[in-house]
Amino acid sequence: MQEFVAKHQLTFVNIKDNDGLIFSQFDVAYQPAWVFIRQDGTSETNLGAMDEVALSQKLNELGGS
Repeated sequence: MQEFVAKHQLTFVNIKDNDGLIFSQFDVAYQPAWVFIRQDGTSETNLGAMDEVALSQKLNELGGS
């Protein structure tokens, strides 16, 4: 996984979930997936790739900057 992260120069947190516990907790059926955790502890899972524009829109929607 670290090779993939380095190859694609990913700068965000990536999780290797060998036993599936984290993916199960956040309803991640496949990758790529994004889990956004709000300040109040609630979360939203988006399945599929997100480009920079889509990611920015989602963060703004959730109250980020």
